[in-house]
Amino acid sequence: MIEMMNIINNASRTALRVVFSAVLMFIASFFIRAQESTMRVYYKFDNATVYTDYLSNPEVFAQLDAVVSGAASEGFEIVTFSSPEGNFDYNYRLAQRRAESLRNWVYAKYPQLNGKVSISPNAESWVDLRSKVESDSRLSEEVRSKFLVIIDSDKAADAKESALKALPEYRAMYSNYFRTLRFAEIRLAAAGINAGENVVSGSDNAAPSATGSAFGSTGTAASSVAVSNSPRADVIFALRSAEIDQNSYSNRAVLAAVASMLEGKSAEDVAAINIVSSASPEGPVAINNRYSVLRGQALRDYIVSAYPELAGKISVRSAGEAWDDLKSAVESDPSLSEASRSKLLSIIVSDAEADAKEAKLRALPEWKHLFEDVFPSLRYARINVSMNEAPADNTDIPAIAGQGEISIEDEVLPVKDSTLHLSDSTITVPAVTPVAAPADTTQTAPADTVTTATEPMQEVAPVQEPAPYVDNTRPIFAASTNLVYDFGGLIRPLSWTPNFALELPIGQKWSVYGEYAFPWWVTGANDQAWQILKWDIGARRWLSRHNKYDRMDVLRGHFIGIDLGAGYYDIEPRHTGYQGEFQTVSLEYGYAFRLSRAWRLDLFGGLGWLGTHYRYYEGDSTDEHLLYRHHGKMDWFGPVKAGISIKYIFHKSEEGRNGR
Repeated sequence: MIEMMNIINNASRTALRVVFSAVLMFIASFFIRAQESTMRVYYKFDNATVYTDYLSNPEVFAQLDAVVSGAASEGFEIVTFSSPEGNFDYNYRLAQRRAESLRNWVYAKYPQLNGKVSISPNAESWVDLRSKVESDSRLSEEVRSKFLVIIDSDKAADAKESALKALPEYRAMYSNYFRTLRFAEIRLAAAGINAGENVVSGSDNAAPSATGSAFGSTGTAASSVAVSNSPRADVIFALRSAEIDQNSYSNRAVLAAVASMLEGKSAEDVAAINIVSSASPEGPVAINNRYSVLRGQALRDYIVSAYPELAGKISVRSAGEAWDDLKSAVESDPSLSEASRSKLLSIIVSDAEADAKEAKLRALPEWKHLFEDVFPSLRYARINVSMNEAPADNTDIPAIAGQGEISIEDEVLPVKDSTLHLSDSTITVPAVTPVAAPADTTQTAPADTVTTATEPMQEVAPVQEPAPYVDNTRPIFAASTNLVYDFGGLIRPLSWTPNFALELPIGQKWSVYGEYAFPWWVTGANDQAWQILKWDIGARRWLSRHNKYDRMDVLRGHFIGIDLGAGYYDIEPRHTGYQGEFQTVSLEYGYAFRLSRAWRLDLFGGLGWLGTHYRYYEGDSTDEHLLYRHHGKMDWFGPVKAGISIKYIFHKSEEGRNGR
C-alpha cells in the first residue's frame, strides 16, 4: 500500500512539473518577441556539470526551449558565478568551466546556435549575496549591518570570506543563501540585439526611463539621462596595467563627470553604480581575465576613496577579453577594406578558443593596426551611474570630451516592483518567477528567494580577526609509480620492476610514504632471474612556499627526506647469481612539479648506506639446482635511490565546509 502511495505521489509531482513547465513556456512566449530573457541555471557544489533536474533548472530549460523556438535570436551571452566562498582564483576557473560546459550543452541541443554564444565568467557572486542580506526580513538591523560591513569592505574576497566565517551566523548564511549563488545566467537577445557586452548607441527618440544614468548609455530602458552620439564613459588603462592614469586618454574628463554627478549626493540619491571592466584580446586569456578584474576593482576603489558612503551601491562585473567590442570596432572601422574586414571578422566570431583566435590575428598584416589603433580602447572600466531622482532642469552636467553630450530628460518614471533591474545587463525585462521545488524534496528555493531558516539568526558578535582560509577540497592521499623502474624493461626486458607508492600529506609541510617494488621474473630455462621484493618507508619535509588558501597546494616544490628500506633478492644474470637480504638508510632531495590541481611529477635521489648479507651460487648443467659456493657481507655508501615518479592526489570536496 505504501509503495502504491509513493507511485501516486511521484506521478502527481511529475504531472505538476509538466503543468508548471507549460505555464512557464506560455508566459515566456510573451516576452521573447522584443525583449531579452534572463534565465538562471544552477550548479551543484564545486561542479560544472549541467543537471537538467537540479533546483529550478527543469523550468529554466523549458523556458529556454520556448525562447529558442519562438524567436530568431542572433545569439546570447552566458554569465557564470560561483558562490562567494573558497579560493578566489579557483572560483574563477570554476565559473569558466561552468560557462564552457553550458555553452557546449547548448550547442549540442541547439545546433543552429553554434557560434552565437559568448561566455563571461565571474568569480564570486558578492553582489547577489549582498542583495539577499539586504532583503532578508528575518535579520535584525544590527546583524544586517555587520554582514554588510564585511561584504562592502575593501578587503580581498578571500579575506572577506574569512571574516564572515568567523561570525557565529555564518552557518545559517551558508544554508540559506549559498546554494542559489552557484549559477549561470543565460541572456538571450531577440533579433537585432547582439549577445555579449553591448555598447548601445543613444537615440534622440529614446523613451524616458525610471532612474537617472550619468555616464554613458548601457542600452537599458531604466535611465532618465539620454545619451547621444555613441558615448563611451570609459576609463582607459595602459597595456598590462590596472592603474588609473588621469593624464591618459579622456580619463580626467570621465572622472570629472563622475565627481560632478556625485557631488553633494547622499547614498539615498544614488540607485546604483555599475562598472564593467575589460581587457584587450592579446596575450594569454588567463592573464587578461585577471587584468579585467583588477581594472574594475581599481575604478571601484577610486570611487569609494572619494565617496565611502556609496560603497554598497557599487557593483563590478568583469567581461574578460573584449571580443564583442573588437567585433564592433572592426565592423565600423573606415580604414579597413571589405576584404580585410571580412577576414578579421571570420576569425573574431569563430568558435576557436581565445588564444587560438589571437594567434590567427597576429599572423595577419592587419594585426599592427589592431594593436596600435583599436586595442587601447578595449582596455577599459566602463561606468554607469543610476540616480533615484532626476537632476533639476537647470543642472549642468559636463559633457565628456570626445564621448558625446549628456542631456537630461524632463520626466522621471517611478520604479515598479514588478520590474527586474539587471545591474550587468543592457535590457530590463519583467521577471519570470521560477516555480518552487516540491515541498517534500530537499531542493532549495530557486533564484533570489531565501529558504526560511529552522531557527532565527543570532545577534552578531563584534567582527573577529579573519580566520585562516581553509579550502573546501581536502587531499586524502597520493598514489605514484617510479618511471625509472617502469621503463627499465625497455633497456633489459628482464629488469622491468613493477612498483607503486602511497603518500599521505600532513598539512602542507610534511608527508609520509610507503613504497613497494616486486619484480619476480625467471626465464623458462632457469638460467636467469630478476627477483626482488623491496619495501621503503619515509618522511619528507616540503620547503617551497605554499598557498595557504589552497589545501590542494601540497606535495609540490623542493623537499628533503629520510628513507628506510629493506628487502631480499635473487639476481642471476647467467647461470650464476646472488641471493640475500638488504637494508638501506638514506637522505633524499627532490623537486615535485605541479602539473595540475591533482597531478605531480617528482624528481629525486638519495645518498646513504646499503648493507647486505649475500650467498653466491652457481647453477648445475640444467640450472634446475643451485650450488652454493660461499657467502659474505657488503656495505655500500653512496647513491642508493633515484626516481622520476608520476603522482596523482586523491581528494575530497567538503560541501559542509566550503560548498561552491
